[in-house]
Amino acid sequence: MSDEINEGKIIVFNPTGFILKMLFSIGMSVLLSSSYSNSKSVNSNFLQKIFFAICAFVVCWFAASMFGFCLRATGNYIIAVILMVFLIALLSAGLTWIGGKSELIGYIVGIAFILFLIWLPVNDIRKAIYYIKNTI
Repeated sequence: MSDEINEGKIIVFNPTGFILKMLFSIGMSVLLSSSYSNSKSVNSNFLQKIFFAICAFVVCWFAASMFGFCLRATGNYIIAVILMVFLIALLSAGLTWIGGKSELIGYIVGIAFILFLIWLPVNDIRKAIYYIKNTI
């Protein structure tokens, strides 16, 4: 069946998953930032603390997204956690191996991975805005 009025891409968005990822990422970044700020061995200024909180948020968002992917793939929470840990370890080993083969290619892949980490929450927030705009 063709819909001539609404042609375009279909955006897959799960509002519950988005809210859970947001709560998890904010909570973990607050906890990590408070422990970072209270650490006696770290002597940092305000901008470094903010940058650490942003990095913690992005990394926690990646972990939550990876868990959601593994949960969708397996359908079992325990197997999803095991698969997530395995995939993150495999990713770390792959990045280390590539960095060991060629330093320049390691830097390029590292920068691409950082951009991917930043793209994940930006893309999910964009989907959330489209979802809210189209449902309200």
